Amino acid sequence: MKIELKGMAWDHPRGYEPLRALSKSFTQSHPEVSIKWDVRSLKEFGDMPIEDLIEEYDLITIDHPYMGQAHKNQLLLDLKGIISEDELAVFENAYVDHCYDSYQYKGHLYALPIDAAALVAAKRDDQLSKLRLQVPTTLEELKSFYKKVPNKLSVAWALCPTDIWCAFLTLCAQIGRRGFINENGIDPKIGAKAIDELKYHLEFIHPESINWNPIQILDEMAANDEIIYAPYLFGYTNYSRMGYAKNIVTFIDSPANPNTEVSTILGGVGLAVSAHCKYKKLAVELLKYIANIENQAGEYVRHQGQPAGLKAWKSEANNALCNDFFTNTMKTMKNAYIRPQYPGWNEFQEQGADLIHACVEKNTGADTLIKNLNEHYKTIVSYE
Repeated sequence: MKIELKGMAWDHPRGYEPLRALSKSFTQSHPEVSIKWDVRSLKEFGDMPIEDLIEEYDLITIDHPYMGQAHKNQLLLDLKGIISEDELAVFENAYVDHCYDSYQYKGHLYALPIDAAALVAAKRDDQLSKLRLQVPTTLEELKSFYKKVPNKLSVAWALCPTDIWCAFLTLCAQIGRRGFINENGIDPKIGAKAIDELKYHLEFIHPESINWNPIQILDEMAANDEIIYAPYLFGYTNYSRMGYAKNIVTFIDSPANPNTEVSTILGGVGLAVSAHCKYKKLAVELLKYIANIENQAGEYVRHQGQPAGLKAWKSEANNALCNDFFTNTMKTMKNAYIRPQYPGWNEFQEQGADLIHACVEKNTGADTLIKNLNEHYKTIVSYE
């Protein structure tokens, strides 16, 4: 009897190519299995409730803030109940900092990390070299950097609603360290300061920044010569590989606050098994195969993936393939801020992103915005 497993990935070569490639390899030793991967948009990856997916899909790529919601509503398989302790001990120590922990909630493990990311900086080395410009390492240096960029060139931020939320949380964490969110919501002073900081930068960056996500900026940097630097966006190794696009984009650590230890927010992707999966044991075997450290360091990278495995990040061959992407951004990963995982967080995140986007775009008051955000927080998020 032929068994079909269905998975949900996200719509970028980084999101689906390695999953399809490794699934094909998996079926060579499991000829009774066929595996189909569908995709959803990047926005849907961050915002679509997994309740909409668990009935139809066996394996789901997931963002770590969903863990609380998954736990509360029993949406995903607890991997600690199926994967042996010895195997879990290997996985626990095999990933880039924070990745494994970000999929744990209240002693349960609802996904294994397969993709690691944080907000990092992107640059066009060829352009910067011609201009003899050094990229900034702090926010204050960034403000000075703007003034050195010639008129026909520009700096871009990813500030569409989804990504302005990521930039906002990054600035909050850089300003107030990791404890800026509590049972009352976001610290008002820190939140207002982060909003005012965002507004300041809007005057100096590419006007389309307010509409762009990271992929749109990277596509522009890779195809044309206008944007020479982007200080905060999720990195994609694809753009740093020879032959992927016209221009190579180099990734490095984002500007940080020298007075705090936090870099930017953690992103990445976990792979989970639906609690409704009919073939749970087989789905977990596929999950382990994709998350396997050797596969992560080899086939996953070769098929456009951005792995979570530490061995993959330390590999000289992988760094040579990706223009030192992994070496250049490891410090940011190590000091990344993990977003809250409370039930309701993702609904709050989606509404909060729209509120912040409107506030920055229309230049309305930061204090009023933070007050509104925290009112939403108290009615949506189950703080524990």
